Amino acid sequence: MSKSSTQSVTIHDVARLSGVSYQTVSRVINNQANVAAPTRLRVQQAVEALDYRPSILAKSLVTRRSQLIGVIAHGMNQYGPSQILQNVQESAHSFGYEIMLTTLQQVKLEEVSEQDVLTAALRLRQFGVDGLMLLTNYDAHDIVKGLGRSLPFVLIDAAADVEGPTVSIDQFEGAVMAARHLVSLGHRRILQITGPRGWSDAQLRREGFAHVIESEGLDTLPIYEGDWSAQSGYAVTRQALADGEVFTAIFAGNDQMALGVLAALAEAGLDVPQQVSVVGFDDTPESAYYAPPLTTVNQNFALLGRRSMEELKRLIEQLPGESAHHRAHHLIFQPQLVLRSTTAPAMTQAAEASSLSRVC
Repeated sequence: MSKSSTQSVTIHDVARLSGVSYQTVSRVINNQANVAAPTRLRVQQAVEALDYRPSILAKSLVTRRSQLIGVIAHGMNQYGPSQILQNVQESAHSFGYEIMLTTLQQVKLEEVSEQDVLTAALRLRQFGVDGLMLLTNYDAHDIVKGLGRSLPFVLIDAAADVEGPTVSIDQFEGAVMAARHLVSLGHRRILQITGPRGWSDAQLRREGFAHVIESEGLDTLPIYEGDWSAQSGYAVTRQALADGEVFTAIFAGNDQMALGVLAALAEAGLDVPQQVSVVGFDDTPESAYYAPPLTTVNQNFALLGRRSMEELKRLIEQLPGESAHHRAHHLIFQPQLVLRSTTAPAMTQAAEASSLSRVC
C-alpha cells in the first residue's frame, strides 16, 4: 500500500494498514510500553511501508508541547560554552527534544545587556519552545526577574546567589584546587593570568585563587589579564617577565592561555616544570599533548549538560502550585584536578631568584 506523493500519510492510514486503532499507533510511535510485541511490530512495518512521519505540529496541538528547547548562548568560539552546548543538545535528544539556538553576537561579553537576553527569550518563545537554557557567563540577576514565570528556564554556570534554577560547575573551587596544588609543592610566588573581565567564570577563578593566596599568607603579585586565547597568554607572560616579576609558578585561567604561557617561558629559556610550574583550567583534549603535558582542572561537561536538561524537563513537567522553593534548585558539581607534567616542587628561594633575575 502506498500513497501518492501529493497526499499526506496520516496516523489513520497506518492504523488501517496495521489493523489497529489510531490510539495504538500513537502508543507505538511514542514508545509506550503497553503494546504487545506482535502488534508493535505490525505497526512499525506499516509506518515503514507508508513512510509515515508524525507531524510535530499536530502532536503539539494534542500534548501542548513542542518538544523544542530554546538555548541562549554567548562565546561559542570558546571551549567551555561550545562543550556545554554539545552536551545539552545530546541530552535533549535523549529526552526527545530538539534545540533552537540563539547566539548573542556581541564581540565582548560586557556588551551583553539584560534587554538582549530578554529579546532573545521572547523570540524563542514565539517559536513555541517548552523551556529555555541560558548559558550565563554574565550577571543574570535582572534576567531572572525579567523572565519571571513566563517560561520554564535553567541557568547554566550562573552565580550561586542568583534567584533562579541553576546548574553549575564550581569555578571558585576549581581555582582553589589549582592554587593549593602549587602551594603544596612549595611555591610561594605564584603569578595568575585571568580570563577577561565580565566573564563570571573568570571572576570566580580569580576569587578562588586569591582566597588561597590570602589564607596561606603568600605574596600577592600583580594580576595579568588575557582574553582566553593562546596569543594573550603568550603576550602577558612576556610582559610579566619584562616587568621583572619574580615567580616560580603560573596559574592560567584556561588551557589555551596556558599554551601561550608555555611558549613564552620556552622562548625565555625557562624550563617547565623545573624552573616554573604551570597549571591551566578546562582539561581540553589537546592539553594532554602539550609539551610538556599540562596539569589542569577538568570540568565534567557531560554531567553538566545531562543534569541541566533533567532539571529543565522537571520544571516543564512540574504540576501547577508547586512551591517556589521546589522550582529553584541550585545544582553545583565539583571539578577535578588532573596532574600531568607541568608542575613540580619549587626551587629554593635563592636559586629561583637567581634564575629569574637572569631572564628579567
